[in-house]
Amino acid sequence: MKQSNLWQLKIQRICAVFFILVTTNALGNNYQIDHLEPMSWWSGMKGKKLQLMVHGKNISDLSVIVEHSDIAVVQVNTLDNPNYLVIDLQLSESLQAGIYAINFVKNGKTKIRYPYKFSERNKDSAAKTSYGPQDVIYLITPDRFANGDPNNDQLAMLSEGVNRANIGGRHGGDIQGIIDNLEYIRDMGFTQIWSQPLIENNQPAYSYHGYSATDFYQIDGRFGSNQLFKELSHQAQALGIGLLKDVVLNHIGDKHWWLEDLPAKDWLNFQGQAFTGTHHKRQSLHDPHATEKDKRLFSDGWFVATMPDLNQRHPVLANYLIQNTLWWIEFANLSGLRVDTYSYPDRDFLSLWTKRVTEEFPNINIVGEEWTS
Repeated sequence: MKQSNLWQLKIQRICAVFFILVTTNALGNNYQIDHLEPMSWWSGMKGKKLQLMVHGKNISDLSVIVEHSDIAVVQVNTLDNPNYLVIDLQLSESLQAGIYAINFVKNGKTKIRYPYKFSERNKDSAAKTSYGPQDVIYLITPDRFANGDPNNDQLAMLSEGVNRANIGGRHGGDIQGIIDNLEYIRDMGFTQIWSQPLIENNQPAYSYHGYSATDFYQIDGRFGSNQLFKELSHQAQALGIGLLKDVVLNHIGDKHWWLEDLPAKDWLNFQGQAFTGTHHKRQSLHDPHATEKDKRLFSDGWFVATMPDLNQRHPVLANYLIQNTLWWIEFANLSGLRVDTYSYPDRDFLSLWTKRVTEEFPNINIVGEEWTS
């Protein structure tokens, strides 16, 4: 079952791509969708606006039609890169769970018919109660905790395998290892688990910690799969343990798929320039005499050369990050959030992000990392 969870995810992704390719070929064209995110959504969300970011060769040549009265295409926007389309949808109150076709059209002819899934919302959301002063939180670095599935230690599609002799390398811990030890965690008296990020970090080295994302919508295969992450949340809650997600809004890994085909000329801070690092002088944020240059260098400078700094002032990127957070809360029935390097992202963005998250999940609690000495 452990190995099958990983391959279940891979098979689902392959089937989705196969469906699109078969449909595309049947319609007689060379267009292809490489990424469409969020990859799914839910009916019954409080927010009725959904923005889809689509990536594929010259995808901006196409217009978009959804032939359903409960889904309206409000606007289709392009970015600097012609390989991207941004679709703004308005969802009705009466939208039901199901699969709806998104048609990508040129000269009146459908070139791609994409099946987009809406699921029903979880009626017993863990975020309705969230975590609080009554809880005791157990911090886990997944790669260093327990290796429940040795079969995922080395995967062909991921660049770094397990080498326990390397102090900064992968050591093999995974989601199954956490699941196997849930009773141990409960018996120690812990009521919440804060796991360091589990999303894909396909970096060549030193990414076992999880803070160098290369795909915001996929659990790293060396940890398991999206479905196994959901199962972790489910089994933990059955034992009275909530699950917090470690959210990284400030930066990504330099092997993120965006870096191979950047959406826009201002997607990253200090984009196209020589490496410019943050000076970490957080006093510049609240010093009334700080210069704008110091403020920008703190917020926009990169942590290291392998962690590009995201420009959350870009409205599409800001919305992408917000929707990604909402997606994971709903998908995995999370009980709360921990925000990495909270003081570094753009201030206005953080306010908007918090507003949107708490509008959708009014009782959710959020803690931000701050390490001023």
